[in-house]
Amino acid sequence: MEKEVSYWLKEGKQSKITSAVKKIVKNFNGENMEKIYQILEWIEKNIPHHKDQKKVTEIFANRSVDKIIKDKFNIGCHDTAVLTATFLRALGIPAKFIEGINKLNKDNAGHCIVEAYINSKWILIDPSYFIISLKPKRNLFYKENYITGEGLDSWDNGIKTFADWKRKSQKTINYIKKLNK
Repeated sequence: MEKEVSYWLKEGKQSKITSAVKKIVKNFNGENMEKIYQILEWIEKNIPHHKDQKKVTEIFANRSVDKIIKDKFNIGCHDTAVLTATFLRALGIPAKFIEGINKLNKDNAGHCIVEAYINSKWILIDPSYFIISLKPKRNLFYKENYITGEGLDSWDNGIKTFADWKRKSQKTINYIKKLNK
């Protein structure tokens, strides 16, 4: 059963709304769509992408939002999505953190996005690509990925390390293979 919209205002263990988060979001203003754009701009400007693949695998999903802010870099879609979801909730906008595994490239290739509740509708936000879709299910994310988790953050989805991601994605792959037999 679908969770109540108000559930998606809660903070997760990874996505706590701390004083550092509150300090950042107090600068976002205007209508909700303007705030979303400001969030994406802030992340791009202040938390650049770290390209060292060894480091990415080593710290994948194991940092809190505060740690990501403190470290001043992201390791990809996971970090940008958890930051976006946390900032939205800190602004009073319900937000879901969603993980998927690619249907065509199942070698643990996945992607994370956010859905936000704006004007009584869920919209999709893909902070990695600066994409906002007013009809989430029409977005390529849902066409290209099997959903492996929908929660407050990746820790809420049971993912705290790259090894966790590999196990969960493999479980999804195995399940899909059974369905297709």
